[in-house]
Amino acid sequence: MRDSRSISIKEKILIVCQVIAGEKIQRVARKHGASRPSIYAWTQKALDILEQALKPGKRGPKFKKGKVDAKDKVIEEQKEKIAELNALIEQKEKQIKNLRGKISLQKNSLPRPLKCPHCGFEKIYKNGTYKIEPERFFEHLLKKDKEIEIIIQQFICPYCRSSVYTPKKKRKIILI
Repeated sequence: MRDSRSISIKEKILIVCQVIAGEKIQRVARKHGASRPSIYAWTQKALDILEQALKPGKRGPKFKKGKVDAKDKVIEEQKEKIAELNALIEQKEKQIKNLRGKISLQKNSLPRPLKCPHCGFEKIYKNGTYKIEPERFFEHLLKKDKEIEIIIQQFICPYCRSSVYTPKKKRKIILI
């Protein structure tokens, strides 16, 4: 026979279930290599615990009203905060959508030179941007935010490798 310490808990549960189901203890003891007194002890302990757990008249926990009311207040406050944050998120999403629309309009409305003014080549490619400070007559309109800059699109001619800028009269202002 084996030592009771080497029998796993799952195997002990299986042995107790077989004994409760009606099998003879001697047969179960031989089959699993456990001693009969150990099986008697396990079975008795399991039945005592089951009886205690299933005893009638035992009621569940009682809730105190003060704690429940406090929890309800906290839950209501959290729901109000969530509603405020959702409204803020909706407002910011509208602002983002509006700004994306403005950016796409500005990118699509940039004047592009039809040909290189130096060599006359007809294919002109974008070649980055550069920033300038707003001119004096724009300052009073644009000085609300102090970090405003105007972005100017730069172009390059692949034939003569010269940079091409849009004339000042045709420039569109892109605010950042």
